[in-house]
Amino acid sequence: MSEVTTTGAEKSAVDKNQVSELTIVNYSAMYLPISMALLPVGVYVQPHYAELGISLYAMSVVIFLARLSDVVTDPLIGVMSDKTKSRFGRRKPWIFVGTPLLMISVYMLFLPPENVGLGYFTFWTVVMYLAFTLVDLPYFAWGSELSTNYDERTKITTRREQFHFAGTVTAVGIPLLAAIAIYASDADFTTFAEFYGSFAADFRAVMASRAGNIGTILEWLSSFIIIALPVTVVIALMFVPEPTQKVIPRSKPTLKASITVVRRNGPFIRLIVCYRVSVIGSAMTGALSYFFVKHVIDAGELYPIYLLVYYLASVVGLPLWMRLSSRIGKHRAFIVAVIWFSIWASFIPFIPAGYFEVFLIIMVFKGSAVGALLAIPASMAADAVDIDSARTGQQRAGLYFSVWGMLKKGGGALGGAIGLAAVQFFGFDPQADPALGGTPLGNPSSSLIWLAVLYSIVPAGFKIIALPFVWRYPLTEERQVAIRQRIERRGVAIRAGAGDSPESAGQTAPS
Repeated sequence: MSEVTTTGAEKSAVDKNQVSELTIVNYSAMYLPISMALLPVGVYVQPHYAELGISLYAMSVVIFLARLSDVVTDPLIGVMSDKTKSRFGRRKPWIFVGTPLLMISVYMLFLPPENVGLGYFTFWTVVMYLAFTLVDLPYFAWGSELSTNYDERTKITTRREQFHFAGTVTAVGIPLLAAIAIYASDADFTTFAEFYGSFAADFRAVMASRAGNIGTILEWLSSFIIIALPVTVVIALMFVPEPTQKVIPRSKPTLKASITVVRRNGPFIRLIVCYRVSVIGSAMTGALSYFFVKHVIDAGELYPIYLLVYYLASVVGLPLWMRLSSRIGKHRAFIVAVIWFSIWASFIPFIPAGYFEVFLIIMVFKGSAVGALLAIPASMAADAVDIDSARTGQQRAGLYFSVWGMLKKGGGALGGAIGLAAVQFFGFDPQADPALGGTPLGNPSSSLIWLAVLYSIVPAGFKIIALPFVWRYPLTEERQVAIRQRIERRGVAIRAGAGDSPESAGQTAPS
């Protein structure tokens, strides 16, 4: 593809359909409860089941095998959502159907019965992954179609990730608010100063006894998700228009031809390889974070505080990365974010036990890049889908994001499985007493060292490995604008107006 320059008028013609801030917020808000459903699976649910006696090896196998089903379900749901015809659009019916199933699976997986077995964990993990696919995949495809503007797509994905991390912050903030409420109901004080002084002294005891208990946290989270998810989904479905596609008549491509086009989409192939490698590292960190804080830093009862600080840093950092992306380009901003993340991750294994405050400071700097590592690649993927539209005359974001979601979840499952299996291989026991770490009665020192390395250094290494795939990424802003101009000239247009029917323009709807 040759370098193309564009005039202001040409760029304005391509970007004539701006999306309002209110529309972006209404779309993005539903990712808050979705993220609250997804986060606990790695950071709370797996450690909870491990402490209930289920082997880390067994859970790693279940998670990996459960994700193999995505090889079938993700492309199937993606293509079917592309082909769906309804008065409500292509994406909305799938989200509407998947939401109740996601609510049920959250309740069952987060609140296991006594004497829970591996079969229970396996069944509801598979159901939750399926429900998440039904909601998440059409949701991301919908978001990629809201705008055709290079920078506005980054704005949409950034706003979505802000709600993602806001949900994460809410999830980890609930235990802290509960700790305050629990203490306030039991404490005897007459002034706020007395309350604060007493609470600060007894905070760890409050967290350890009730508010920091994983089982209790999962009860609170399931209640919040079951209330918030349907509310935000209804707002999005009612007030966010789904862009209507107009397509020039052309022959229907075969499945083989579709696969060939995806394979020929060089920028998209680069992205999915890069992103999957990066996600493997992120999943390892998520699967091992609770064990690291509890057994290496010796502050398990303060784990919600770590999560709160980490994801608050992600929310605060996102606008800065968005500005950097607009200034130097998306792929360069992603490279800078990976390097920044990896530098701070390299300090983590050297933090002594008990130095929780030092750990928090490092996690602020490291966490400030996490949002960018999610938002920027998703925006780049939306740009890459335009290449397919220019070549085929169709808008098949569902197909592309099914591949994106399948590899993302596959990488997440692989990373989580590798992390859980590896720490058990090196002798780590999640049921051991953290106070006895490094002694014959607890986890040996070697297993704790490996836990620290697998939690920080190895995941950062995976992200560094991803950099060559985007080092000379070809789809710049200028080229994306040129591709949009080509699409407009050939008749493919995405319109946000609900009344823009294919018939009104004298063109044929996609089959």
